[in-house]
Amino acid sequence: MRKYSGTSGQGLIISSPAALKYLRPELSEVEIVDVLSDLKHRIFPRPFERLNPLRGRDGLVGVEIGVCGGEHALSLHRILTPARLYCIDPYSLYGEYDEGKNHYGVDQAPLHVAEISARELLADYAGQTVWIRKTSADAAKDINEPLDFVYVDGNHAEQFVREDIRNYWPLVKRGGVLGGHDFYNGFQSEHDGVIAAAMSFAIENKLSLKVELPDWWIVKP
Repeated sequence: MRKYSGTSGQGLIISSPAALKYLRPELSEVEIVDVLSDLKHRIFPRPFERLNPLRGRDGLVGVEIGVCGGEHALSLHRILTPARLYCIDPYSLYGEYDEGKNHYGVDQAPLHVAEISARELLADYAGQTVWIRKTSADAAKDINEPLDFVYVDGNHAEQFVREDIRNYWPLVKRGGVLGGHDFYNGFQSEHDGVIAAAMSFAIENKLSLKVELPDWWIVKP
């Protein structure tokens, strides 16, 4: 990993080979242009944490559904500084995970590598990280406290995004935030379900849906 010093002291971090970027929370004009480029899904902090109304509050409890290599969980820790972050990912290829099969094929090994990488990346936050190696539907039953935020980035098929919203919305406190990643339509066909699920939920419940690509979020009234 290579580091480039920045004015905030945190610096710009680019990791090889995926070229993931960790930018300062206060973005410069050049960085904003970069965020709006086709690499925006690999740039951190993402809008969810950078623009989150809960940012700066102490004692937050949050969830990330779909941890993969842990890069975004690291950004959540750095920017929102939760007292506890539930990291939910089964790290397994299950029958209805067509998106995972497209990315990983039929071999479990890449997911195993992703899990190892995530745990190593989040090692400095071990005391604030709770790992749940289950599907998001099963993991919801293991969470017995109200949540300040939930970030949905698991199975992007519409039925599963709807299920995640339905299962986790009741766990979110009033004033809390539920949102997620990949609010793209046509960028990749498997992501179309995110827009459909998020918009349907907002319309059906008369809620305000906020979007800054690649993220979306809803503040619970």
